[in-house]
Amino acid sequence: MLQVSRIQADHYRQSKHVDKQKSSSQVLMEKIRNYVGLFLETSSIHGLNHLVNAGRHPCEVFLWLAMVMLSLYITLYISWSTWARYQSSPTVISMDRDMYAWNTTFPCITICPDDKIDPEKLEKYLNDSTEEDKQKLKTFIMALSNATFENFHTVPVYNGIKPQYYLETLLSLLPPFKPILTIGAAGLFLDIVPTITEMGVCYAINSKVAVHNSPEYRKANKWDIIETKNSSFSVHPLDGEVFAQVLNITSYNAYIHGPLEVPDISAKSHHSPTYFYMKIFVTATTVYTAPEAARLSVGQRGCRFKHENNLKHNSVYTYNLCRIECRIKLCLNYCQCIPHFYRRIGDEKICDVNGLHCIAAYKDVLINLRHKGDKKVDCDCDAICDDVNYTVQTFALQSWVLGTNFQWGIVTYPRMRYKRDVLFGFTDVLVAVGGMAGFFLGCSVLSFMEIVYFLTLRLICYTRSTIHY
Repeated sequence: MLQVSRIQADHYRQSKHVDKQKSSSQVLMEKIRNYVGLFLETSSIHGLNHLVNAGRHPCEVFLWLAMVMLSLYITLYISWSTWARYQSSPTVISMDRDMYAWNTTFPCITICPDDKIDPEKLEKYLNDSTEEDKQKLKTFIMALSNATFENFHTVPVYNGIKPQYYLETLLSLLPPFKPILTIGAAGLFLDIVPTITEMGVCYAINSKVAVHNSPEYRKANKWDIIETKNSSFSVHPLDGEVFAQVLNITSYNAYIHGPLEVPDISAKSHHSPTYFYMKIFVTATTVYTAPEAARLSVGQRGCRFKHENNLKHNSVYTYNLCRIECRIKLCLNYCQCIPHFYRRIGDEKICDVNGLHCIAAYKDVLINLRHKGDKKVDCDCDAICDDVNYTVQTFALQSWVLGTNFQWGIVTYPRMRYKRDVLFGFTDVLVAVGGMAGFFLGCSVLSFMEIVYFLTLRLICYTRSTIHY
């Protein structure tokens, strides 16, 4: 009998414990329900109070719930579309037509001489060389000095010079380039900067980026951005005809481009033989970026400034340098090496003659950056934000017994320029999102602050008060 009483007592205690746990969970759920109901009753978001008002038929509650959910979906969808537009295309290109309100950038010139080897230096190099077949070495050096994507196949096979010393050898044999440079503007002085291009060693005038591929810059293994004083200049319509000229040079190819750009193998050139005087006069088409647009991200404005560099082989960004980076990747993909005029990084291999012949098999793809079938190579290159393109208006090439000279300049000034500006800014995003939230949900910023309030401070106070109770 005593044992039965004990069993009944244990059963009673267990049932009391279960009832206590059950009542505790019920109390907790009741408190949560009351707190959610408090929020829905007092929220300034339209329609929520109808979900908890006393005396509502379940059909009414379901109707209001559906309306609130539909309004919330439409608000989120339109708000996301607005945000996506702000991230992808918030800028617009407009036109400025007051030609007297701006300066025009004077064109930059890159001159690539045809003679890339000094005969005296070459003769001394051959005499000092241990190579028995001097003529073979000479033929190789001459072919290598003029080697580009267009004629890599013409470089004869020669293994006497290691590929990593190709560029160093060519630089040591460069002829002197000291022409006379004159500018038709008072108080200006421009440097002639040697620069390594896909066409070999060339010389840039009025450039802001050529110095970053100069032999000295590469030799010092620099990667910083150099700001050169008087590296370029601009002209105004009131200045009249402004020109510059280079005197006493040899036969050459001239490339006209903006100061923030470099020429590549696909760029158009103008050739002048020895004892000819070439004159080129251009007009400019300018695209500049307003300060408001400059504060946007690269993806938003769809262009890059030179300091916003994402290239591995160059320390500044330009559109053509990005295309050059694309060619480097293709060369590595096709032939597992890069030509000697590119800047090598990491464990990249400089092409020997066999590698150059391999690249020659893909020259059309590499020059035009188009696959067979005219499919464009995806290089993912952004335009530069402050760009200038020049159109040749006057071209003259005449025999000149006094030497080989070159003159270029601006005669006709552009009557308009293009401006990249913000069309849809962050303020417009706030207005659009706020308008959608107000129109579909009848709420404002304070309504969202109510949600934060109920999830933080009000919840803490409610919890403490219920525990104390």
